[in-house]
Amino acid sequence: MGFRIQPRTEVFFKTIVEDLVRTDGARYQRQPDPARSYNEDADLKFVVIEKFLSFENEFTFREGILLKSYFLLKKLGQRDEQAFGLDKSDVVLEQVPLVYQPVQLPAIRK
Repeated sequence: MGFRIQPRTEVFFKTIVEDLVRTDGARYQRQPDPARSYNEDADLKFVVIEKFLSFENEFTFREGILLKSYFLLKKLGQRDEQAFGLDKSDVVLEQVPLVYQPVQLPAIRK
C-alpha cells in the first residue's frame, strides 16, 4: 500500500522552465507587462484536449450504448485539470469531435 501524492504538474513545469532559463538551456523572452510586475514566474498555459461524441457517427445499438456509457462515466469522473493539479486560470480546454464510424450518405441523383 502507498499514499497518493497530489500531483503538482504546474509547479514542476515552472521549476523546470526556470532551471532551463537559469542554466541557459533555453531562452525565455518575457513580454513587458506592468500589471504582472509583482509576479516574476513564467506564464504557462496547458492545453487539455477533450473528445466528445460527434453526431456524424453511425454505429450499432451495442456500440452506441458502449460509447455513450463511456462518455457518461467520463463526465462523472475527475476532470483532467484536477487530476494533474493544474490551476483553472492556466488551462485551455480544446474540444475535438470523435468520429468513430462516419455516416454513409446515399448517392445524390441529378
